[in-house]
Amino acid sequence: MYKYLKIFFLMIILVFNTSCKNNEEDQINMYLAASLLDQVENNIDSYSKQINIDSSGSYDLVNKVLLGARPDLILVANYKLKNEFIENYEFIENYYSSSVILVHNQNYEIDLKTICEKKYEIGIADPSRAPLGKLSSEILKNNKCDEFEYNTKITSNASSLINKINLKYLNYAFIYENDFNEINKELDFKASRDEFDKALNYSFFINKKVSLGNKKNILEFIRYLKN
Repeated sequence: MYKYLKIFFLMIILVFNTSCKNNEEDQINMYLAASLLDQVENNIDSYSKQINIDSSGSYDLVNKVLLGARPDLILVANYKLKNEFIENYEFIENYYSSSVILVHNQNYEIDLKTICEKKYEIGIADPSRAPLGKLSSEILKNNKCDEFEYNTKITSNASSLINKINLKYLNYAFIYENDFNEINKELDFKASRDEFDKALNYSFFINKKVSLGNKKNILEFIRYLKN
């Protein structure tokens, strides 16, 4: 009798584990850079599997991983990521690249040097939370704007920066070139002629400990997004 009970309970455990594994492989937990949220959400409505998205600034998401979070898939700006993150996640491929540009709403041409000299307020993403902010800070330093005690208004990430522009809180800001079309056309923003030679890639990373079945599903989802 004991032998049959043991077999019965082993069968229940096997069915339960199989069910859990199937549920795990029917969904993908994803960390996503805030600047890509609208773009990705617009493309996954009809996707066959459930995609659970947590979106924030790229460095915010990386810091969650450093604190122990382990999503299946991460799509973030790949710029000066910490080694501990790289140890837990496998780089798969780049999604696309984007350059940093300076935008303004003036009806005349203006450059970064003039903005700094006149101490106009420049919108930048938070350097500690978003790679766009780190790149923007490097641009300001490389162009010696610190000599003029430049004035910055800091927002949390690239997406919130665009929101501030559209709400008319900013007349000057560093943004990703790919985000330029997100600015309300009626505000008549333009890109300055400055060339900063600052660009980065948005990259896919997969948790090194996901099951083979789940990794296959994640790779299929990456192909779906890229196509």
